[in-house]
Amino acid sequence: MHRLIILISVVLLIVIFSLTSCQPGVQPQPSRPQPEETVYKSIEEVKNGLLASSTDTETTVNLKGYVVHRFEDSNLILANDKTAIMFKNSGLSSKYLGKMIQLKSVKAAYKNKTFYLEKTNSTEIFIDLAGKTPPQPKNLNISGELPTPALKETFVLMNGSYSTVRGSIKFDSANSKYFVTYSIGTKNQVFEISDEQSISLLNQFNFNKPITVNAEATLTGYLFYETNSWKFRVSNADVVIPSPDVNVGIEVPGYVPSVEQATVTYYQAEKKLLVEYTYTLPDVVFMIYKELNNPSNENEKVYELIGEATDTVFEKTQFDLEGVSGIGIRVVSSDKTKESELFVVSRERFIVK
Repeated sequence: MHRLIILISVVLLIVIFSLTSCQPGVQPQPSRPQPEETVYKSIEEVKNGLLASSTDTETTVNLKGYVVHRFEDSNLILANDKTAIMFKNSGLSSKYLGKMIQLKSVKAAYKNKTFYLEKTNSTEIFIDLAGKTPPQPKNLNISGELPTPALKETFVLMNGSYSTVRGSIKFDSANSKYFVTYSIGTKNQVFEISDEQSISLLNQFNFNKPITVNAEATLTGYLFYETNSWKFRVSNADVVIPSPDVNVGIEVPGYVPSVEQATVTYYQAEKKLLVEYTYTLPDVVFMIYKELNNPSNENEKVYELIGEATDTVFEKTQFDLEGVSGIGIRVVSSDKTKESELFVVSRERFIVK
C-alpha cells in the first residue's frame, strides 16, 4: 500500500510538470543581441577617428545620436550636445525626429573635407523611445570664428554643427547661390548656401524668386565644410526683406504734375508689359515701378523700380505678373531736383491679352 501511494505521487508530479511545460508563452526564445550589448561611439569620436587619416577615408562604425532634423530626401541631421553629422539616404521616416537612435555597422566617411554617414545592407538601427530632450542648435553668433581643417579639435566640432545664425543674406546671380555674412566681435564670417532645397526655401520669402537685396535672416540648419569653403544647409528660416528705398506714395508733395491717366497692357504669350500715359511738360523722366504687397506687413505696399523712359510709352519684356498688385509711374525732372506724386494703375485695371 505504501509503495502504491509513492508510485501514484510520482506519476502525478510527472503529469503536473508536463502540463506546466506545455503552457503557451513559456517556451525558451532564441536570444537576440540587445543594443546595449554593443559599444556605441559619440559623433565626435567617429569624426576624430576619420580625421586621423591624411586622405579621404571611410570605415564602419557603431554610433549614436539624436535625430534633430529630417530633410525631404530622407537625409538626417544626427546630433549630440557637442556636434552633428549628416546621415545620408537614411530611409527613416519622420517618426524618428527628436529620438535617440543607435546605428550598428553604419558607413562613416570623410571626403572633400566633409563628414557623413551612409546606410549599408548590414546597418542596424535601434530607436530609443524614451522621452529625452534633443540638443538645441549652436548659436554661431557667439561660437567664435570658423576654423580651418588644420585646427582639428574645433574643426571636428564645427564641421557638421547643427546651428542657428542671424546674419545678412545676398544672392549671387552669377553662381546661383546665397552668401550669408554675420559678425563675431569685429570680424565678419561668411558661408554659402548652394543646395537646391535650401535655395528654394529662401526664395519663398520673395514670391519664389531669388532675394536680390541684402536681407536680414535667422537661419537654422547644418553647417559643414566642403571643397575649401564653409557651407550651410537650411532646415528653417525667418527672412525679413527690406522695402525698396524709394520715396513714393500719396503723402509725397508734388513738385511737378503727376501723370493723370495711363493704361497698362500685358501680353501673356510674350510676357510683355506695355505702359502708356499722357503728359505735356517737357524735360522730364518717367520712373516706372511695380507695386507689391509688403511681405513684412500685409497692409502696406512696396514699390520696386523696373525701368524708366523719356517718352510716354514704356515697354518691358520677360515681365512676370506674379505678386504684382499695380504699376506706378512717377515723373522726375531731368535734373532730378523735382518729382511728382506716384500715379498707380491697379492690377484690376490691367488689359490682359
